[in-house]
Amino acid sequence: ITLPHEHFFYDSSSRFVEPIDDQEKAYAYQPVTLDNVGWVAKNWINSRDNLVIDDESVAITEAKLFKDIGGGTIVDVTNVGQPRNPDGLCRIARATGLDIVMGAGYYFGYFHPAGMDQRTEDDIAQEIVADLTVGVGDTGIKAGLIGEVGFSTPFDPNELKSLRASVAAQQECGVALSIHPGPGPESPFQIIDMLEEAGADLSRVVMGHIERSSLDMDGILQVASRGCYVEFDWFGTLNPAYPYGPVDVPSDSVRIKQIRKLIREGYLNQVLVSHDVCFKMRLACYGGPGYAHISKYVVHWMEEMGITPGEIEVLTKTNPQKMLAIV
Repeated sequence: ITLPHEHFFYDSSSRFVEPIDDQEKAYAYQPVTLDNVGWVAKNWINSRDNLVIDDESVAITEAKLFKDIGGGTIVDVTNVGQPRNPDGLCRIARATGLDIVMGAGYYFGYFHPAGMDQRTEDDIAQEIVADLTVGVGDTGIKAGLIGEVGFSTPFDPNELKSLRASVAAQQECGVALSIHPGPGPESPFQIIDMLEEAGADLSRVVMGHIERSSLDMDGILQVASRGCYVEFDWFGTLNPAYPYGPVDVPSDSVRIKQIRKLIREGYLNQVLVSHDVCFKMRLACYGGPGYAHISKYVVHWMEEMGITPGEIEVLTKTNPQKMLAIV
């Protein structure tokens, strides 16, 4: 099984929001534990510790849970603007026996490094190409896809520059391009329009976080009709209080029903599934889904809900492996 959208290293602590309520401020600065993770799950942006995963030994333990149940590959879409760690990823791969694929390109504007205004599209494109063909910095460790390329709502001008540079790098290197859309149902369609205008191969584009886009089933089908992958990458997670406004994040059962509908409408080969482990509350050691949730539970639920073993094989193995191929 291949997980196309995960993180082993992630730092969103700069987005921490201190609670107004004095009683809850005490929780905000506590380390995440099994005693307080229930509060954290409902107030995840108000827990500073929750917003960082950076412990290599924990990552190895968590990744082994996936390996031990038959997992094969994890794609870490941490890229520029986040604590991308090529050497750490190699150590995790060696310690677990997993194949790990590293991302390239730029996350959304909030995380862009200083000097992004002065950089040209060509500067960014050539940096991405170098990450894919030579290696990140002086590590010699190469990325295997572009992403997750991030967007805000409304778009930041530098995000549009990043997108066009990513398309240019895709055209040169023949790799997939994974998208983090901005909040709101219009964002995926606006991004697809811009990708198409820039000359992207939409069959190699992954539209991530589809379940937090506020799209109904017809909207999800419309995204798929444009030819890109539709990625359900929050399996095991239900956040009723999304910090950017009311978003009806579905349960795993609803996700599976939506995937079943996509399959029945002819889009089996365009669906991807993952967990997007990026906060402590999503790690198994804190009671979250971890990296093994799909392998251990979801595949069985899919079969119980009418998705055939052959279709599950395509969703969890064939599709992500095809997506990762260099063409």
